[in-house]
Amino acid sequence: MTSIEMEIRTRLDIIFSKYTPNAQLTEFKEELIADLMEAYQDFAKQDKSHDEALDDAFDQLGDIDVVLRDLSQDNTEKSTDKDEPKKKPFVDISDDGVHIGNLHIDGQGVRLGDDIVIDGKHDKVQFGDWLHVDHDGARIGKKYYKFDDDNNNHSSHFDDASNTNQSPSWATAHHNAQIPISDKQFVFDYRDAVVNFYTNDKTDLITVDEYFNRDNSRYFAHIEENDDRVLVSQGDHPLLFHVRTLINIGFPKNFNTGRITSINHSGRVTASNLSLGTFNLVIQSGSFDGQQLKAKNAAWEIHSGTVKADTLNFEKAEIFDKSGNVNLKNTTIPHAKISATSGSIQVDNFTGGGQFSANSGSLRLRIAKLSDDLKLHAHSSSIRVTVPENQDFNFDLSSNNGLVTIEHRNNIHFDKNTTGYKRGFYGTDPKFTIDASTNFGTIKVY
Repeated sequence: MTSIEMEIRTRLDIIFSKYTPNAQLTEFKEELIADLMEAYQDFAKQDKSHDEALDDAFDQLGDIDVVLRDLSQDNTEKSTDKDEPKKKPFVDISDDGVHIGNLHIDGQGVRLGDDIVIDGKHDKVQFGDWLHVDHDGARIGKKYYKFDDDNNNHSSHFDDASNTNQSPSWATAHHNAQIPISDKQFVFDYRDAVVNFYTNDKTDLITVDEYFNRDNSRYFAHIEENDDRVLVSQGDHPLLFHVRTLINIGFPKNFNTGRITSINHSGRVTASNLSLGTFNLVIQSGSFDGQQLKAKNAAWEIHSGTVKADTLNFEKAEIFDKSGNVNLKNTTIPHAKISATSGSIQVDNFTGGGQFSANSGSLRLRIAKLSDDLKLHAHSSSIRVTVPENQDFNFDLSSNNGLVTIEHRNNIHFDKNTTGYKRGFYGTDPKFTIDASTNFGTIKVY
């Protein structure tokens, strides 16, 4: 153990001493030690003294008492402060600065307890662990904004180029892995990275290229393999600062039987020019953008975020978006099941059939060709469907509390025709049925 690590551990022992130790606190402490060691090395490279670099590293912790209280089984502090008389707020104004209670204004900056720091010496502003601003950029919650010094643009959100296997200009570290293809399931689990899937120039290898704006092998992915699957999971994630991360994953062109699952907790996933057997997505909080995708089966589950895709060709697909919009173009799915709990669904130039449902958002479907029955449901919003002139179809349209309209056509026949319910068929040889219903909203068929 180095002397630096010993000093870090000693300081953390004092911070943690107020809380009853347990396994969660011990694990959290070890993570902090690794992050503080790296932060210290960063500050030491800036020609700072040992003590200054160490103090600056600990300054980045902010107020972690809330986290420690949550992790501790016993939230009662060891000290008996309640038995001691409460101290009155103090006021001290001198040549050294102004101190009023927890407010400190002096040559080092402005501090309100440990929560707010305006540090002119090191060009940073800190508000607990929620807001960090320095000369490189700003982190607000889990989002990072990089300042562009060359263009004097200090508020642009970084947006990594999608669908590329080129090294980004900001990268200081690169990790590459090559995985032989097989009939196993391949799972890519990244918590908060930008992940791009594309087609590489290999014949039998999956390539994984990881780029970071900080150089530390702790961040590199872990690869595990068993009899059923190959798991590629994101490496360590520092607690003290944001690490900008871009992951490019390439599949061979002839991998059309491959079974792929992408898991992303907080980030963005893009995919282009893929031909696979199975392409599954699980996104907790983020977005997906895809182009030119082909697969036999697809299951996409998005808990919070948007789905955008152009030119999809799936034999069977289930797309569920709990909170966000689904926007698809040029889509062929013979057996589709697409639903949104809180958000709208829009599908343009659709070929196929299946089930579509929107709970609190609109449902807009433009059909190129029906190849199966279509069942549409909206709980409290509108349904709009465009059907081509050359498509014969049966229809069964009902709204409990709204208007149902169908565009007048020469070959239309009604079995039932009221303001809220219409049943019949169009054309001379209808094979498939458009069944649409809504509880509170309108239905329009064009």
